[in-house]
Amino acid sequence: MGRGSAVLVAVSFLVASSIQAEAASLSKTPTAFSDDGRILLIQTDELVVWDLETKALVAKIPGLHCHQIALLKQEGWVLCVEHSVTIYDWKNRAAVGTIPAESREPYRLLAYSNENDRMVLRHGDGAVSVWQVGKKLTPLKHLALDQKKDISSVAASPDAKLLAIAQGHTIHLHDLGGATIRDVVIEGGKPRDLLFAPDSSRLAVGVGNTIVLIDPVEASISMRTRVTSSEGAQGPLTPEAFSRDGHRLVAANGDWSYALFKTETGELVSLTELTSTVQGRGMPSPTRLRAVDISADAEYLVGQPEQPYTLQIWDLSTGTIQPDLCGQDCRNMGPRVSLLKWSPTGSKILVGMQGGLNPEVDGKISLWDVASRAPELVLDPSQPQAKVLAKRPTPPTPLLTAPSAPTVAPAFVHAQALRAMASSPSENLIVTSGDEGLLKIWDPGKGKLLRQLALSDPVSALAFSADGMILAAGTHKGEVRLWETQTWQEFPPYAGWHGHINALQFLPGNRFLVVATELPKVSVVDLVTQSAVRELVHTSSSRVCDTKGCVTTRVAQGEVVQALSLLDGSPYLMTMSRTGRVVWDVTTWRVVEKPAGLPEAWSGLGWKQPFVWTTTRSSDPKVLTLAVWDTKRNAVVASLDTFTKRDTEIDRGPPVSLGTSMAVDPSHRWAATRVGEHVSVWDLGTQMKRKTFHVKTPSHLHWTSDGKHLVVATLDRKILVWSAETMEPAHYLRDPSVTR
Repeated sequence: MGRGSAVLVAVSFLVASSIQAEAASLSKTPTAFSDDGRILLIQTDELVVWDLETKALVAKIPGLHCHQIALLKQEGWVLCVEHSVTIYDWKNRAAVGTIPAESREPYRLLAYSNENDRMVLRHGDGAVSVWQVGKKLTPLKHLALDQKKDISSVAASPDAKLLAIAQGHTIHLHDLGGATIRDVVIEGGKPRDLLFAPDSSRLAVGVGNTIVLIDPVEASISMRTRVTSSEGAQGPLTPEAFSRDGHRLVAANGDWSYALFKTETGELVSLTELTSTVQGRGMPSPTRLRAVDISADAEYLVGQPEQPYTLQIWDLSTGTIQPDLCGQDCRNMGPRVSLLKWSPTGSKILVGMQGGLNPEVDGKISLWDVASRAPELVLDPSQPQAKVLAKRPTPPTPLLTAPSAPTVAPAFVHAQALRAMASSPSENLIVTSGDEGLLKIWDPGKGKLLRQLALSDPVSALAFSADGMILAAGTHKGEVRLWETQTWQEFPPYAGWHGHINALQFLPGNRFLVVATELPKVSVVDLVTQSAVRELVHTSSSRVCDTKGCVTTRVAQGEVVQALSLLDGSPYLMTMSRTGRVVWDVTTWRVVEKPAGLPEAWSGLGWKQPFVWTTTRSSDPKVLTLAVWDTKRNAVVASLDTFTKRDTEIDRGPPVSLGTSMAVDPSHRWAATRVGEHVSVWDLGTQMKRKTFHVKTPSHLHWTSDGKHLVVATLDRKILVWSAETMEPAHYLRDPSVTR
């Protein structure tokens, strides 16, 4: 493949993205590679040309400030598209030809073909023109666009022979070498985005939640494909990039995921979900990309998520996240990224950013090696040679599962994000909810899906009553649904709020339910009278000290409560916000500053548990210990895992702090602790560790009511069931209908 063909891939991708929203756009800094990756053209303060093989700055082109750039068929020629269009010969330092500005709107390059040395330009919203490139720019065709009609997208084929215009429900295909116009009518929706394959053999069209593939020669629809709800549909499908050979298509699936399709069959190869985990929140949340680029083979995507801020790589063929590109250089710094671009071979990524911990690349354009995840060259146009940076060792392949973890095919419990999970205190049941709106009831010991309930709104919080007879589910829209768990007959729902429900907690006796929402108050609901009998305002406290002593005061403004915790057998309910915890005496509904028998910071272990878990400090202020606390004795029952803050973080991938958690089985024989991605099972009688195993991105721990199985929920929609009898993993829970 020649230099122009590679440029066509880059140019077609750049043009398609410019028509779409800017939220996840290609690099803001115009760039172009030669097909072998040797010559690099970058528009910064100046338009400059680098030879990456010799690491030399070979040309600076004055006076050009381009919105789009391309390397042309003729050696040394570059194309600069702005309000005017200029062809410049950087070897001879002379302009070859110019198309003057026509309006306030800049030109837009739709395609350039080195095969016939032609380019297709869009003149704002007014027209499209075709030009023969050479020592003299020759206009070949001029097509006026009717601005009064509903034109949603315009695209030219990479060979510069066809122009596609989406207008209403119709796509008009213009023969740019003649006068023929053929129409393709799209039933079921209006086409929004058009993208030609690099070989011009296919035209991808985004129509709502469907991708339509058109044969532009026959002017016929060859295939329709989509992502189903069970596969993880999230919103409109927007074609983003074809692979170089045209056999695969990457499409944005809403704002938070990318789908990879086979273009011959329409088969969904994989779905790459973009999620992040906020410290202390447990379950992942969708995240958008601030900048993104897709490799020419459509195998990988590099982007900067809104949260976390590092530069991340995803394998589009499997949907899996890869080790950070930027790693410690970007960790928690939130760099401003102006440039992300794969080299044609896929082995390098061009990065322009400000911020981060590496002063070598801060505020500069650098070339990063994908294998070692390290910057190799700094391209400073004020210097004649690129700066070569010291090599880093290639990072080891991350450990994804423990040696003793079951090696099975991917086992997912939901088609979309696993949002909440609860275990019954009376029967060996767990209930899970997903963003697709399904509530699923499982027997974890047997690994069976017993029942599923389809709801009109996804569930964000779950809670069982003390006897396990009632299940409460709080939805995204502020409704509480209730079921009797023997027959799964539903009680009348309660809807007293508008907005997302964060947490639920039954009080003893099953009549009262505590509900935390997105509003800065917590409601205590009487389920018999279907009314809120009390509202709690969670406020943070501040400590003011002077020479006479210290006084703790509370601010007047309420805060949103994220979690609830009840100490079984006591009158104490804890409400937790982002800034702190408040303990309430449920007999008086007054705030208790320091409950008798409890440590300063604690978390309940659930129904039938006279204990709480807490953290204690050792002589080393950086080292903490997970401990079980006996509230009757006001003392530690067992000191278990010791850890530092660093132990709670993931060493690979984005900078996520998973924190710690603990669960004690109902017979009080076993305790499970989690520090980051390591789960340990302890014998409480001897305080000895029986087993430690590794689980990728675990979140919550639950014991079954018979104490025979530990259930570990993970952030990637998997649930591992661990046998206390064998001290080995038993199985993953699996819904056969969910394959991805």
